Amino acid sequence: MNTTKKIQAFTLSELLVVLVISSIVVTLSFLALGNVQKQVRSINQTFEKQQQIIKLERWITMDINTSKARFDQNNKVLECSNAKETAKYRFTESGIIRGTDTLKLVPKKMKLYLDGEEVKSGTVDALEFTFSDTYAQKGFFVFKRKDASYYMNN
Repeated sequence: MNTTKKIQAFTLSELLVVLVISSIVVTLSFLALGNVQKQVRSINQTFEKQQQIIKLERWITMDINTSKARFDQNNKVLECSNAKETAKYRFTESGIIRGTDTLKLVPKKMKLYLDGEEVKSGTVDALEFTFSDTYAQKGFFVFKRKDASYYMNN
């Protein structure tokens, strides 16, 4: 009597189906990974811009409160000067330059104030910046704290 034992195994067609399904799953996962990387890059760029806005606000707050600020409309330069130093902010189409630092920020709108009145050029004691709506901090307002001696001396 001749008996043959049947071995439990997968057929060639079953293995091919598994390979095709596996390759589809791997392809979809790589596509999803690419989209996630794009979103992470976008979030990182927005965060960096947000940090630059905060940095600019701190610089201008410090400079305007320790110095006398003047804005030159023709050259688009804000100059904050006191007895020790002078800080110049140059507003260009590609960003804001302060000394050797460059912030790649372009304000949508910038308003200058002196004693509550909007001015275009000259001495200023408050500034308002507005940036793109895509950032959490859409803008900021910086003003100089003045006491009675300021008005008595001027």
